[in-house]
Amino acid sequence: MTDGNGRGGIGSVLRVQAVLVAIALVAGLTIATVHEWTRPMVMEQRGGLFGDAALEVLPDAVNYRIYTRGADGRPRLLGDGDSPELFIGLDARGRTVGAAIVGSGMGYADVIQLVFGLDLIAGRLTGMRVVASRETPGLGSVIVDDMDWVDSFGRIELQFDGQRQLQPLRVRDGARHEQGEVDAISGATVSVYAVTQIINRSLAEWLPILREEFAELTGGRRE
Repeated sequence: MTDGNGRGGIGSVLRVQAVLVAIALVAGLTIATVHEWTRPMVMEQRGGLFGDAALEVLPDAVNYRIYTRGADGRPRLLGDGDSPELFIGLDARGRTVGAAIVGSGMGYADVIQLVFGLDLIAGRLTGMRVVASRETPGLGSVIVDDMDWVDSFGRIELQFDGQRQLQPLRVRDGARHEQGEVDAISGATVSVYAVTQIINRSLAEWLPILREEFAELTGGRRE
């Protein structure tokens, strides 16, 4: 009688434990699923206008990882209170499609903030968008409003010397984009040069870092 009750009691305890384990597993799976489902929305919110621009200049990207730079100058994932400096674009399958770099500098009237896309493997830009600018309407504002000029950055190929050192982009009339040239715009010279210099400076800062750490930043996943 006692042995039977003991075995029954043990069985009941085991059944309760099994139910608790099952509940814990379901709860854990639910939390993980919700986290993965909401992560793109959270990342998009944290990326803000820069994130929107990153998706525009990386045509195949549907999501991204956001990085800033630590005190040592190396990229680290964006934390609370950080400003985004680099976006690694991902396609629908989670493969890397390029990098979008945040840059800023003084224009004719005020600071210009922009994002430009980079295909590191092909050695070319994939686009450019000005995120914030107070350039003179009708003149310097063409860096935002003239979409032919804006879209031309997606055709610019980077130039390197014999030692694989990056050569800066140049502004000229009748620009040859395949030779790293940016179209000049009459009446908006200062703004055009400012955008070009922002990109040149950002490339000089980021290209050595990306060459060294691109595989780590992307997890080695490319098409």
